[in-house]
Amino acid sequence: MTPGPPPFRSFPVAVACALRGLRHAARTQRHFRAQLVIAACALLFAAWARVPPVELAVLTVTAAVVLGAELLNTAVETLTDLIHPDYSPAAAAVKDVAAGAALGAAVLALAVGLLVLLPRMIRSPTIAPGVPVGLAVLCLVLLVIGATRRRAPSRP
Repeated sequence: MTPGPPPFRSFPVAVACALRGLRHAARTQRHFRAQLVIAACALLFAAWARVPPVELAVLTVTAAVVLGAELLNTAVETLTDLIHPDYSPAAAAVKDVAAGAALGAAVLALAVGLLVLLPRMIRSPTIAPGVPVGLAVLCLVLLVIGATRRRAPSRP
């Protein structure tokens, strides 16, 4: 006898599963955490700089694309490790392609962020002679990310 379709999950149960996945990614994936911090800082600065609603929407969607790409990369890598625990050139290629997609999304987000926020960072009020607040915030974020960076074990 073949098994039937999986049981229907209620919306609250589905949301609970999704939140569990987000918590797992936030706990285990350094790049996901870094992208969360960068997105939060960019969106907070955009709100502080009174970025027009359309540009704020573009920044928000771009951040969501990056976070979604990181989540998909995590899912692909986890599934690949489950299916192929030993080294395989094909499995390595699958993981590399997924990582490349996440990197592409991050590079796109960087370009969008610079186009929208850099002019405002340059014009923002200064906190010290010649140092705009926006530039200081950007440097602080990069320092925090650099300080929390841990060497990841090499992967196949």
